[in-house]
Amino acid sequence: MQPLHTSHKTKSHNCCALACAVDSYEFAQLPDAVKSGDLDGVAAGGDEIEFKPHFHEWATVLPGMICLSRKARNATFRNYVAAETATPVIGCCACLTKDDAKNFYFAGVCRSKTVRPIDDGVGPQTDEFFTLAIGGMVTMLNNSKTPVFPGDMLEWCFYNEESKGDGNRAAKRTKGNPRRIGIKIASPTSERVIGRCLSFAKSMDTFDLLLKSC
Repeated sequence: MQPLHTSHKTKSHNCCALACAVDSYEFAQLPDAVKSGDLDGVAAGGDEIEFKPHFHEWATVLPGMICLSRKARNATFRNYVAAETATPVIGCCACLTKDDAKNFYFAGVCRSKTVRPIDDGVGPQTDEFFTLAIGGMVTMLNNSKTPVFPGDMLEWCFYNEESKGDGNRAAKRTKGNPRRIGIKIASPTSERVIGRCLSFAKSMDTFDLLLKSC
């Protein structure tokens, strides 16, 4: 495949690209809310701290965001054209818990944005296609609570253990943008590695990442 280039602020250099579309079937399966114990996997129960976002918030994906696909997704028939011509992915992990992570795998990093309009109550009219970087170097945001250093192997996660509230429990989600797929330093045996960090970055700073082959 010929390398593609992008002019977005979140850059990708000499990368391989893959066509994809947001998997609306995943949104339909989300619970209306999740409790603190279910979110961090410590213990079941607790208060409801996160609620299902609107579809236009959930389905919007911007350059630099991590995207995932469901394992064995072909076991469920998806009755829309996008599933036949592109890879169905998610770019938001709102209302997904640490236990749900075992059902997904790393698909790539978003290269071109897909911004959904506010839902009119009928549902999405069309499937918006965008591209993922699946190889090469990308520039992305360190959305973890800890700095990353050159040479660090990074993995994706739904919930970062550094984001704790009082009593070492999951912090209550504030109103705002829905929770996105995060990063953290990979464990030696992790199956969720996304690549190797090439530059230093504090929390909420950008850094360069060399993607592993997806």
